[in-house]
Amino acid sequence: MLYPMAALVLLTFFVALMMLKARIQAVHNKDVSIKYFKSYDQPARELPERMVITQRCYNNLLEIPPLFYAVCLAALALHSTGVIMAVLAWLYVACRVVQAAIHLGRNNVIWRMRVFLLSNLVLLAMWTYMVIAYAAR
Repeated sequence: MLYPMAALVLLTFFVALMMLKARIQAVHNKDVSIKYFKSYDQPARELPERMVITQRCYNNLLEIPPLFYAVCLAALALHSTGVIMAVLAWLYVACRVVQAAIHLGRNNVIWRMRVFLLSNLVLLAMWTYMVIAYAAR
């Protein structure tokens, strides 16, 4: 369970670096004033699209994934890290990688939504499996 968590952490840092790059580029191109980052008060529609997309992708990696980290840590603590949990964990990470690639690439909303839904179903399966395994003890 540690390796899938580490992989998702690496993805999060990778997207954070892409977000930083987009922000630096926006300031360098004078599309955004450095003062914007004091209060973030400028509407998204007035910001460079690349900056908004990378920021949104980064935020996505901080919203539902904490539930993934929690179930992985629970699996470690309860010694329930069998093959099924490992496969589900890697499937979740793969979904999040694909979702981020879509988001940062062509940003096809329909495909991004489908992968997002799949990742959430996998996460729900992880939690369901964990609860059932714990209850069966």
